Amino acid sequence: MTRSDLPSLLALEEASRALRGLLGVIIAVERRFGSQQSPLALLRQIMDDPQWEWLRPLYQLIADIDHAVHEGDMPITEVAAVGAHALALLSGVGAPVEQVFLERYRALLQTDPEVAIAHSTAMQALRKLPPEPDDEAERLHARHQWVMRCKYRRQGREC
Repeated sequence: MTRSDLPSLLALEEASRALRGLLGVIIAVERRFGSQQSPLALLRQIMDDPQWEWLRPLYQLIADIDHAVHEGDMPITEVAAVGAHALALLSGVGAPVEQVFLERYRALLQTDPEVAIAHSTAMQALRKLPPEPDDEAERLHARHQWVMRCKYRRQGREC
């Protein structure tokens, strides 16, 4: 199995930055409609309030990517799986589709130019990641490996 190379990890790091930028824009846009509060109170609200739960797939993906980048060594096929997962999340094309996220996200994407610009930046960064393999078995294996890596990290175990 081929391990990731530096350009793939740098591209993954760039994708994470672009996704963080997108998340920041979404939060700023959503805050326009709510009460202003301290950054800590906002963080607590985003983490705990059911009204913000729709954003969880995006910020969880960012956390997973950042952790993978920090680890620094993963197969290129898994880096490609991360890109495919992120593209599916933002576009609704492919699996898994996060319907609640997608409904709110599309509404913001269609009504707010800042979100549209941040979306475009994120999509450009994600498209720089390596493509998934043509072989379905390899592709499914890499996706499974990515899911298990994330699951183990969330449980506090190493994969």
